[in-house]
Amino acid sequence: MKLQIKNLYKSYQKKEVLKDVNIELNSGEVLAVVGRNGSGKTTLLQSIVGIINVNSGEILLDDINILKNNSLRNEIMYIPDRFDYFKFSKIKKVIEYYKIIYNNFDEKMFLLELKKNKISENKKISQLSKGETMLVAILLGLSSNVKFLLFDEPLDGIDIININLILDYILDAQEKGVGIIISSHQLSHIEKISNKIYFLGDFQAESSTEEVNKEDYVKYQIVYENVEEQQLMNDKDVLVLNHIGRVYTVIVKDSATFEEKLLETKPVQYDKLIATIEEIFIFKNREEEK
Repeated sequence: MKLQIKNLYKSYQKKEVLKDVNIELNSGEVLAVVGRNGSGKTTLLQSIVGIINVNSGEILLDDINILKNNSLRNEIMYIPDRFDYFKFSKIKKVIEYYKIIYNNFDEKMFLLELKKNKISENKKISQLSKGETMLVAILLGLSSNVKFLLFDEPLDGIDIININLILDYILDAQEKGVGIIISSHQLSHIEKISNKIYFLGDFQAESSTEEVNKEDYVKYQIVYENVEEQQLMNDKDVLVLNHIGRVYTVIVKDSATFEEKLLETKPVQYDKLIATIEEIFIFKNREEEK
């Protein structure tokens, strides 16, 4: 199954929040949505499931517009950063709600995973820690057997043990063919599970949103014979991530052009490295500020 977002636009009065958002996600893919605070990540996820009405654009499941076909919305679940819908309900009561909404809800699986994590179904959501609450929300999503799961900051304020557990569950969903969109400021963690990146920019700076291919960005570690300032490092298309003595660590987008210029500066040695999502995010934000 394929989820497509086409030319999505959302504004509040005169403030543009989403502009020309175009995303394509297949079953079994994990898309990381990254952007600064206020860039529209939560608005995007809530728009996909219909919590927020958009001004224009299409959201399609296998070429069928779900904005005009509400039954298809049951194939997508949104898991917010604060699972407050059932705050004062016991987990066993929440199960009943989900069984009504999602016809394929696997109660047996949910209770089994709940037991593995030593969480009682007789507890109220308000009695759980933040990590436990997010685990319950994710287990509800997995047990609902939907085609796409949307996670909004699932790792925020959670300890490393629960972070790893949540990432494992997300990977389990991916292996079962679930398409996943995840927004998070924990870029080093979502690096481990995502195979696509979508960057939400600052529309006030007249930038556009875009899907980012990690392979388009290359990190270099460069060693020079002396510590004299290299003019190449002041190039507008080069971002210096680190500079210690004779060693520069930089990230660039056009690696072919950069290497031509680099060889002219006669480095002692240079190595290509893999750029992280966090480094790409820093590079993209530098572009936004130009």
